[in-house]
Amino acid sequence: MGKGRPDKEEPQMRRLLQLATLSLVALLFFAPAAWSQGQEVTVRMEDNFFDQANITVEPGTTVTWVQSGNNPHTTTSYDGLWDSGMIEGGSGGTFSYTFEEPGRYDYFCIPHESMGMIGSVTVSDATATASPTATATAAASPTATALADTGGPPVSSLLIALVATLALAVYGVIALTLLRRHSTS
Repeated sequence: MGKGRPDKEEPQMRRLLQLATLSLVALLFFAPAAWSQGQEVTVRMEDNFFDQANITVEPGTTVTWVQSGNNPHTTTSYDGLWDSGMIEGGSGGTFSYTFEEPGRYDYFCIPHESMGMIGSVTVSDATATASPTATATAAASPTATALADTGGPPVSSLLIALVATLALAVYGVIALTLLRRHSTS
């Protein structure tokens, strides 16, 4: 048993372990940010109530209200940030608003507020990189189609996380290959 080979492999293995640790830290740091960006939440406007009336979301989340009832409805913020206008019953029309600033945003349906058709969106301050203004988009029309299931992260965020994971894995394999070649020479 010679001492030459184990002494030479030990620093290389230490470097490989450091590289693996650094890659894992990078993955843990960047992957959650990729998952949390651009989330979408759906609130249904049923006959005289909001389904999921009180929700909590992260900054950057888009909330889409979908007309699912037979009566006409609105989603209107008490502080004037958004007003969908009247969305006709049975239309499947939608209204979306992106929440950037942490806080609580109370809203109501204009014709049905007195019947208790109210709700709130609480935006947590967990990743408060919010911009000073929020953006809103509206699409309330009789020809609107129902939204697809938006319960999970958007595909683009999932794709970013998968590509980052694959890139780190490939980088690790290349580094390991180079270390093995270097140790045999």
